[in-house]
Amino acid sequence: MSGLALWLLLIGAVDVVRGGRDASQSALLGVLAAVTAVGSLLLAVLLRPTGLGWLAWVLAAVAAVGWVLASGVATARFAGVSVPHVPGPVTGRRAAAVAYGSIAVGSAVLLLAGPVAGAAPGLTAALVASGLGMVAPERTLLIAALLVVQISTVNLLVRLLLDLVGVPASDNEKTLRGGRVLGPMERLMILGLGAAGSLTGAAIVVAAKAILRFPELRIPRAGDPGYGGASDVTEYFLVGSFASWLAALGAVGLILLT
Repeated sequence: MSGLALWLLLIGAVDVVRGGRDASQSALLGVLAAVTAVGSLLLAVLLRPTGLGWLAWVLAAVAAVGWVLASGVATARFAGVSVPHVPGPVTGRRAAAVAYGSIAVGSAVLLLAGPVAGAAPGLTAALVASGLGMVAPERTLLIAALLVVQISTVNLLVRLLLDLVGVPASDNEKTLRGGRVLGPMERLMILGLGAAGSLTGAAIVVAAKAILRFPELRIPRAGDPGYGGASDVTEYFLVGSFASWLAALGAVGLILLT
Protein backbone atom coordinates (compact mmCIF):
# COMPACT_ATOMS: atom_id res chain seq x y z
CA MET A 1 0.00 0.00 0.00
CA SER A 2 3.00 2.35 0.30
CA GLY A 3 3.02 3.00 -3.43
CA LEU A 4 -0.68 3.82 -3.57
CA ALA A 5 -0.46 6.00 -0.44
CA LEU A 6 2.45 8.08 -1.73
CA TRP A 7 0.86 8.45 -5.19
CA LEU A 8 -2.40 9.66 -3.66
CA LEU A 9 -0.43 12.02 -1.43
CA LEU A 10 1.23 13.48 -4.53
CA ILE A 11 -2.11 13.90 -6.32
CA GLY A 12 -3.69 15.50 -3.27
CA ALA A 13 -0.78 17.90 -2.78
CA VAL A 14 -0.95 19.03 -6.42
CA ASP A 15 -4.69 19.58 -6.11
CA VAL A 16 -4.18 21.65 -2.96
CA VAL A 17 -1.72 23.87 -4.85
CA ARG A 18 -3.95 24.47 -7.84
CA GLY A 19 -7.14 24.88 -5.78
CA GLY A 20 -10.03 25.95 -8.02
CA ARG A 21 -7.84 27.10 -10.91
CA ASP A 22 -9.02 25.94 -14.32
CA ALA A 23 -7.35 25.19 -17.64
CA SER A 24 -7.56 28.83 -18.75
CA GLN A 25 -4.34 29.20 -16.77
CA SER A 26 -2.64 26.72 -19.09
CA ALA A 27 0.92 27.55 -18.05
CA LEU A 28 0.29 26.69 -14.40
CA LEU A 29 -1.70 23.59 -15.32
CA GLY A 30 1.11 22.39 -17.58
CA VAL A 31 3.68 22.91 -14.84
CA LEU A 32 1.57 21.00 -12.33
CA ALA A 33 1.04 18.16 -14.81
CA ALA A 34 4.79 17.94 -15.37
CA VAL A 35 5.45 18.01 -11.63
CA THR A 36 2.93 15.21 -11.15
CA ALA A 37 4.52 13.07 -13.86
CA VAL A 38 8.06 13.59 -12.60
CA GLY A 39 6.94 13.10 -9.01
CA SER A 40 5.29 9.78 -9.88
CA LEU A 41 8.42 8.52 -11.61
CA LEU A 42 10.65 9.68 -8.76
CA LEU A 43 8.45 7.80 -6.31
CA ALA A 44 8.87 4.70 -8.47
CA VAL A 45 12.66 5.06 -8.37
CA LEU A 46 12.66 5.57 -4.60
CA LEU A 47 10.31 2.65 -3.92
CA ARG A 48 12.20 0.27 -6.25
CA PRO A 49 9.31 -1.75 -7.68
CA THR A 50 9.90 -5.20 -9.11
CA GLY A 51 8.53 -6.94 -12.19
CA LEU A 52 5.15 -5.57 -13.19
CA GLY A 53 5.50 -2.93 -10.51
CA TRP A 54 7.39 -0.74 -12.99
CA LEU A 55 4.53 -1.00 -15.47
CA ALA A 56 2.08 -0.07 -12.72
CA TRP A 57 4.08 3.08 -11.94
CA VAL A 58 4.31 4.10 -15.61
CA LEU A 59 0.53 3.74 -15.90
CA ALA A 60 0.11 5.66 -12.64
CA ALA A 61 2.30 8.51 -13.94
CA VAL A 62 0.24 8.72 -17.15
CA ALA A 63 -2.96 8.58 -15.11
CA ALA A 64 -1.73 11.38 -12.83
CA VAL A 65 -1.08 13.66 -15.81
CA GLY A 66 -4.46 12.69 -17.27
CA TRP A 67 -6.21 13.61 -14.02
CA VAL A 68 -4.55 17.03 -13.69
CA LEU A 69 -5.09 18.05 -17.32
CA ALA A 70 -8.54 16.54 -17.87
CA SER A 71 -10.03 17.81 -14.63
CA GLY A 72 -8.70 21.29 -15.36
CA VAL A 73 -10.10 21.27 -18.90
CA ALA A 74 -13.46 19.92 -17.71
CA THR A 75 -13.75 22.59 -15.02
CA ALA A 76 -13.04 25.30 -17.57
CA ARG A 77 -15.41 23.89 -20.19
CA PHE A 78 -18.32 23.62 -17.75
CA ALA A 79 -17.66 27.21 -16.66
CA GLY A 80 -17.69 28.38 -20.30
CA VAL A 81 -14.05 29.46 -20.14
CA SER A 82 -11.88 29.29 -23.26
CA VAL A 83 -9.15 26.66 -23.03
CA PRO A 84 -5.96 27.40 -25.00
CA HIS A 85 -4.57 24.63 -27.23
CA VAL A 86 -7.51 22.29 -26.57
CA PRO A 87 -9.61 21.22 -29.60
CA GLY A 88 -13.30 22.13 -29.66
CA PRO A 89 -14.54 18.50 -29.71
CA VAL A 90 -13.06 18.01 -26.22
CA THR A 91 -16.22 18.86 -24.31
CA GLY A 92 -16.60 19.17 -20.56
CA ARG A 93 -18.26 15.76 -20.37
CA ARG A 94 -15.49 14.04 -22.30
CA ALA A 95 -12.80 15.71 -20.26
CA ALA A 96 -14.59 14.78 -17.03
CA ALA A 97 -14.82 11.16 -18.17
CA VAL A 98 -11.07 11.12 -18.82
CA ALA A 99 -10.46 12.70 -15.41
CA TYR A 100 -12.53 10.09 -13.57
CA GLY A 101 -10.97 7.28 -15.61
CA SER A 102 -7.46 8.54 -14.86
CA ILE A 103 -7.89 8.70 -11.10
CA ALA A 104 -9.57 5.27 -11.12
CA VAL A 105 -6.89 3.62 -13.28
CA GLY A 106 -4.00 5.10 -11.32
CA SER A 107 -5.47 3.99 -8.00
CA ALA A 108 -6.43 0.55 -9.28
CA VAL A 109 -3.07 -0.39 -10.84
CA LEU A 110 -1.11 0.55 -7.72
CA LEU A 111 -3.62 -1.17 -5.44
CA LEU A 112 -3.50 -4.35 -7.51
CA ALA A 113 0.28 -4.20 -7.84
CA GLY A 114 0.59 -4.46 -4.06
CA PRO A 115 4.10 -5.34 -2.84
CA VAL A 116 5.63 -5.36 -6.34
CA ALA A 117 4.95 -1.60 -6.54
CA GLY A 118 7.77 -1.18 -4.04
CA ALA A 119 8.24 -0.14 -0.43
CA ALA A 120 9.77 2.71 1.53
CA PRO A 121 11.70 1.03 4.37
CA GLY A 122 13.35 4.27 5.49
CA LEU A 123 10.05 6.09 5.75
CA THR A 124 8.28 3.22 7.47
CA ALA A 125 11.16 2.88 9.94
CA ALA A 126 10.88 6.58 10.75
CA LEU A 127 7.15 6.19 11.36
CA VAL A 128 7.75 3.20 13.63
CA ALA A 129 10.31 5.18 15.61
CA SER A 130 7.95 8.15 15.95
CA GLY A 131 4.96 8.53 18.21
CA LEU A 132 2.89 6.83 15.50
CA GLY A 133 4.65 3.54 16.06
CA MET A 134 1.54 1.91 17.51
CA VAL A 135 -0.11 2.10 14.07
CA ALA A 136 1.10 0.04 11.11
CA PRO A 137 3.39 2.33 9.01
CA GLU A 138 1.63 1.57 5.73
CA ARG A 139 -1.72 2.34 7.33
CA THR A 140 -0.37 5.63 8.69
CA LEU A 141 0.84 6.61 5.22
CA LEU A 142 -2.47 5.69 3.66
CA ILE A 143 -4.50 7.63 6.24
CA ALA A 144 -2.30 10.72 5.71
CA ALA A 145 -2.73 10.48 1.94
CA LEU A 146 -6.49 10.03 2.15
CA LEU A 147 -6.80 13.00 4.50
CA VAL A 148 -5.10 15.25 1.93
CA VAL A 149 -7.20 13.80 -0.89
CA GLN A 150 -10.42 14.46 1.03
CA ILE A 151 -9.47 18.13 1.40
CA SER A 152 -8.58 18.78 -2.21
CA THR A 153 -9.12 16.08 -4.81
CA VAL A 154 -12.59 14.97 -3.71
CA ASN A 155 -13.81 18.57 -3.96
CA LEU A 156 -12.88 18.50 -7.64
CA LEU A 157 -14.48 15.08 -8.15
CA VAL A 158 -17.76 16.25 -6.59
CA ARG A 159 -17.74 19.50 -8.54
CA LEU A 160 -17.30 17.65 -11.84
CA LEU A 161 -20.11 15.24 -10.94
CA LEU A 162 -22.49 18.12 -10.25
CA ASP A 163 -21.69 19.64 -13.63
CA LEU A 164 -22.05 16.27 -15.34
CA VAL A 165 -25.58 15.73 -14.03
CA GLY A 166 -26.59 19.26 -14.93
CA VAL A 167 -26.69 20.83 -11.47
CA PRO A 168 -24.46 23.92 -11.78
CA ALA A 169 -22.05 23.82 -8.87
CA SER A 170 -20.96 27.46 -9.02
CA ASP A 171 -24.52 28.86 -8.86
CA ASN A 172 -25.67 26.69 -5.98
CA GLU A 173 -22.48 27.10 -3.97
CA LYS A 174 -23.54 30.74 -3.61
CA THR A 175 -26.91 29.64 -2.22
CA LEU A 176 -25.65 26.94 0.14
CA ARG A 177 -22.76 29.04 1.39
CA GLY A 178 -19.85 27.24 2.96
CA GLY A 179 -20.49 23.96 1.13
CA ARG A 180 -16.93 23.80 -0.17
CA VAL A 181 -15.68 24.14 3.41
CA LEU A 182 -18.25 21.93 5.10
CA GLY A 183 -17.72 19.12 2.57
CA PRO A 184 -14.06 18.49 3.46
CA MET A 185 -14.82 18.94 7.15
CA GLU A 186 -17.54 16.28 7.17
CA ARG A 187 -15.41 13.93 5.07
CA LEU A 188 -12.53 14.30 7.51
CA MET A 189 -14.86 13.54 10.41
CA ILE A 190 -16.27 10.48 8.65
CA LEU A 191 -12.78 9.29 7.72
CA GLY A 192 -11.45 9.81 11.24
CA LEU A 193 -14.38 8.08 12.91
CA GLY A 194 -14.35 5.23 10.39
CA ALA A 195 -10.60 4.70 10.73
CA ALA A 196 -11.07 4.58 14.51
CA GLY A 197 -13.72 1.90 14.07
CA SER A 198 -16.69 4.10 14.97
CA LEU A 199 -18.95 3.65 11.94
CA THR A 200 -21.92 4.63 14.10
CA GLY A 201 -20.27 8.01 14.72
CA ALA A 202 -19.76 8.43 10.99
CA ALA A 203 -23.46 7.73 10.41
CA ILE A 204 -24.36 10.38 13.00
CA VAL A 205 -22.33 12.97 11.06
CA VAL A 206 -24.30 12.15 7.91
CA ALA A 207 -27.64 12.36 9.72
CA ALA A 208 -26.72 15.61 11.47
CA LYS A 209 -25.93 17.37 8.20
CA ALA A 210 -29.21 16.27 6.66
CA ILE A 211 -31.17 17.54 9.67
CA LEU A 212 -29.38 20.89 9.78
CA ARG A 213 -29.86 21.54 6.06
CA PHE A 214 -33.48 20.35 5.88
CA PRO A 215 -35.18 23.65 6.87
CA GLU A 216 -33.18 25.56 4.26
CA LEU A 217 -34.02 23.05 1.55
CA ARG A 218 -37.77 23.31 2.28
CA ILE A 219 -37.87 27.07 1.57
CA PRO A 220 -39.16 27.73 -1.97
CA ARG A 221 -36.71 29.76 -4.02
CA ALA A 222 -37.68 32.70 -6.19
CA GLY A 223 -39.19 31.33 -9.38
CA ASP A 224 -39.57 27.80 -8.03
CA PRO A 225 -43.00 26.13 -8.37
CA GLY A 226 -43.43 25.75 -4.59
CA TYR A 227 -43.07 22.16 -3.47
CA GLY A 228 -44.01 20.61 -6.78
CA GLY A 229 -40.51 19.32 -7.41
CA ALA A 230 -36.91 19.44 -6.34
CA SER A 231 -35.11 22.71 -6.98
CA ASP A 232 -31.55 23.01 -8.25
CA VAL A 233 -30.49 23.75 -4.70
CA THR A 234 -32.04 20.52 -3.41
CA GLU A 235 -30.47 18.48 -6.19
CA TYR A 236 -27.15 20.18 -5.58
CA PHE A 237 -27.32 19.24 -1.90
CA LEU A 238 -28.41 15.65 -2.51
CA VAL A 239 -25.99 14.83 -5.34
CA GLY A 240 -23.08 16.66 -3.75
CA SER A 241 -23.65 15.23 -0.29
CA PHE A 242 -24.07 11.63 -1.42
CA ALA A 243 -20.98 11.86 -3.64
CA SER A 244 -19.01 13.38 -0.76
CA TRP A 245 -20.16 10.70 1.67
CA LEU A 246 -19.36 7.89 -0.76
CA ALA A 247 -15.84 9.26 -1.25
CA ALA A 248 -15.29 9.37 2.51
CA LEU A 249 -16.74 5.89 3.08
CA GLY A 250 -14.69 4.53 0.17
CA ALA A 251 -11.58 5.91 1.87
CA VAL A 252 -12.62 4.22 5.12
CA GLY A 253 -13.02 0.93 3.24
CA LEU A 254 -9.54 1.32 1.76
CA ILE A 255 -8.07 1.91 5.22
CA LEU A 256 -9.81 -1.20 6.56
CA LEU A 257 -8.06 -3.25 3.85
CA THR A 258 -4.65 -2.47 5.35
